[in-house]
Amino acid sequence: MSGKIDPRIPKKIDTGIEPIKSPWDKIVSYREGAHYAQRYSNVVAAAVMQAFRILVPDYVERSKAMCTNAYNRLAYVYSMMPGYTENNAEDLHMHPFMRGNFVGGLIGDRGDDELLMCGRVNDFGTYRAEKELDVCYWDLVGTELCRATTQSLQACADCAARIRPNGPRLEYHMVEAKGAGDRHCRIVAECREKYPMPEHEQWECFGPVGSEDQIKFTKEEDTIDESMMFREECDFTFSNGTNCEEDWHAAYPMVTMSNAGSYIFPTLDDLIREGKLTAEQVDHAIHCVCEAAGKATFVDNFSKEGLRQWMGVPHSIGPDDGRLMGGYLEMYLQACHVSYEIEAFNARECIYTFDPTNLTVMGSLPRFKDAYIWFWYGTVKSMVNAQWSLWEEDSPAGKVRIKIAKKVDKFC
Repeated sequence: MSGKIDPRIPKKIDTGIEPIKSPWDKIVSYREGAHYAQRYSNVVAAAVMQAFRILVPDYVERSKAMCTNAYNRLAYVYSMMPGYTENNAEDLHMHPFMRGNFVGGLIGDRGDDELLMCGRVNDFGTYRAEKELDVCYWDLVGTELCRATTQSLQACADCAARIRPNGPRLEYHMVEAKGAGDRHCRIVAECREKYPMPEHEQWECFGPVGSEDQIKFTKEEDTIDESMMFREECDFTFSNGTNCEEDWHAAYPMVTMSNAGSYIFPTLDDLIREGKLTAEQVDHAIHCVCEAAGKATFVDNFSKEGLRQWMGVPHSIGPDDGRLMGGYLEMYLQACHVSYEIEAFNARECIYTFDPTNLTVMGSLPRFKDAYIWFWYGTVKSMVNAQWSLWEEDSPAGKVRIKIAKKVDKFC
């Protein structure tokens, strides 16, 4: 091994393997890794949302901006994908008799399961569809996001309907949201000609609906906590009402390519282009909030011990050792299927170079990469101690080179 890399297991890093493995040979299953990736990215996104709230204090203004971006961005993406509707018709088992945009319910149901947001479809028809979620990994971010996800689903549905447009148009509406404190997330899509409602703006698709008397509420004892693809009684297979099936491999790439950050950062980019915010303002707010959030991650000593057990860290590695942060970073990179190279791994320093593509929502959000680095900088301060830092240094083109070491900085 390199003189900079202390003995460790595994010696070879292969992120193509199904489980993830710590430097000390502690194995975490594929399923747990997928849950870890999905939850972690949305914790960082929750910190970014707090920065957004500082930058744009008005709730309505934030919600409108996010809803507008969510609809327009998804509508543009799907309109630019050659054969999107045709491929989805076959892929999602959209039968020839289906007409209108209620088929968006198929897209949402499948996407929920891939994102480990398990639940059930309570209604699915030409004039009404209802989906109920028991688990939502985005619930800690805020209700602005709940509103925006409804609009991205609306865009998906409207685009998918283009192949068979001669049918009623449904409005997708968030009736309940775990982010608002409800037991479930619930989307109800209705044809307004059959279920009329008062006129309302796009961002207001949140709350009571015209067919409220038809809602089917699942009792607490009957709820579930795992997607079909990870449940034995479902033969580890997602299956919808039109016999579209996916096995457990479908968790990726969705758990890394879709998270709350994919709604927040593009909205901030919109506001920068519109001159309502500057890039400097946005970066400063995200830097400050993410660093503080990282410092809060290991505020309690028992959380450090929990991490050591999770990674199988031997007692020979004491608390004042950057390899703790290095191992922690490796576990997340593997969970996100991010390939990386190890330049140094010893008691003095850890140095990694990795491709940030999967880490930043398929490479589309470079500002998210910076948010992670600021978050990890704060994390190492509480996980190890304030003598340690984490920073980007001498990154090659298209890659990120991270260094973890002790560092004196009189202006930090």
